Amino acid sequence: MVFLAGPRQVGKTLLAKMWLKKRECSPLYYNWDDVSTRRAYLENSRFFESAARALGPRDPWIVFDEIHKRNRWRDILKGAFDLFGNEFRFLITGSARLDLFRRSGDSLVGRYNLFHMLPLNIGEITRRHPEPGFLGEKDPHKLIRKFEEEISQTVTKEVTEAFQGLSRLGPFPEPFFRQNERFSRKWHQDYWSLVIRQDLKDISKVGELDKVENLLLLMPPRIMSPLSMANLARDLEVTHGTVKRWLEQLKRLYLLFPVPPWARKISRGLKKENKWYFLDWYYAPEGPARLENMAATCLYRACLSMTDMGYGDYRLHYARTLEKKELDFVVTVNNRPIVAIEVKTGETAVAKIMKNREKWFPHYPILGIQLVDKRGVLEKHPDNTWVVSAERLLAILP
Repeated sequence: MVFLAGPRQVGKTLLAKMWLKKRECSPLYYNWDDVSTRRAYLENSRFFESAARALGPRDPWIVFDEIHKRNRWRDILKGAFDLFGNEFRFLITGSARLDLFRRSGDSLVGRYNLFHMLPLNIGEITRRHPEPGFLGEKDPHKLIRKFEEEISQTVTKEVTEAFQGLSRLGPFPEPFFRQNERFSRKWHQDYWSLVIRQDLKDISKVGELDKVENLLLLMPPRIMSPLSMANLARDLEVTHGTVKRWLEQLKRLYLLFPVPPWARKISRGLKKENKWYFLDWYYAPEGPARLENMAATCLYRACLSMTDMGYGDYRLHYARTLEKKELDFVVTVNNRPIVAIEVKTGETAVAKIMKNREKWFPHYPILGIQLVDKRGVLEKHPDNTWVVSAERLLAILP
C-alpha cells in the first residue's frame, strides 16, 4: 500500500484520480466520506473486489480517500491488504492521522510506504522536476560540483513569475492558480478556521479552539527566532505543557513545522528551543520574514521528499553559537551537515556568519549559500560559498 499524507486542499484527491485514470482504474476511487461507500462496506467487506477484477489489469490500483476518518480504519486496511495484497495495489490518501499512527507501533507496519504531498514549489509549477539533484550526492565534493552545474542554469521568465506569484499568494494550488489577491486573502482567512474547527477536533480532545487560533495569530512576529514557549504560554494564559501540546497538534495538521537547532551531539540540540514556521508562508509578514519562511518551507519540503524517496535521513536545522550568532538553516543527512543557508533580503556582500561557518563545521566541507531577494544574482566566492537570487536556489529543490 502507498499512503499519501499532506495538508487539507493540497490536491491529494486530484492526484489520486489522475493516477487512477493513467492506470485505467478510474472506477476504483472510493471516498469514505460518501455514505454509499460506507454502506457498501457494511454489506460486503470485499465490495471493491468485483469492480477491480472486471477492469482487466493484472494489478489494478484502488484508492481509499478519507478512510482515516472511519472507526477501525486500520483494521479495514489490514483486512483488505491481507486478502488482496498480492493482486491489488492500494493508494490511501489523508492528512494528520496517516502521519500520526506511523509512530504508534501499528499492525500495518511493513504493509505500506508513506509519502508526503506538500504545497507547490517552483519546480512543479514550471515542470522542471529537479529531484533529487545536488542533494542526492553523498560525496561532499560531488555535491558541490553538482550544485554549481544546477545553480548556473538559465533562469527563465516562467521561474521568475512562479517565484513572484508564490511569494505573493502562497503555495496552495487554489489561491495560486486563481492569481487574485482578494480571493487569496479570503481563502487564507477561511483556511485556518476550517482546519482548526474540523480537523483539530478530529485528531485531538482540544476544547479551547479559540485559544489555539489565538496561538496562530501570535506566531507571525515570532517565526524568525527560536520560540520561547514560556512567553507564549504567558500571553495565552495557559501552561508551558499546553502550548507544547498545541504546537504538536498544529504540526500534525500541517499548519506549522519546527526547525530544531543542530548539534554534533543530538542530545544537546534537544535541550534548545526550536524555530517554528508556517507551512504556508502567506501568513508570515511581508518582507524578510516571508522570504525566510518561504525558504524554510521549500527546504523542509526538499528534506521530506528526499527522506520519503529513500536517499537518507534528511533534516532541516538552524545553527546558533553560545554568542547567539545564528545561521538560518543547515541541511543534514544522517546528522552530517551538507549545506548551510543564510537568507538576506538584498545584501549581496557575503555575511560574516557565512564566511566563518568552517568554525562551526570543522570536520565537513560544507556548501554555503547566501540567498538574496534580488533578481539576477549569481556569485561564486571562496570556500564553496555562493550568493544567489532566491528563485535560483528554490527552483532546483525537489
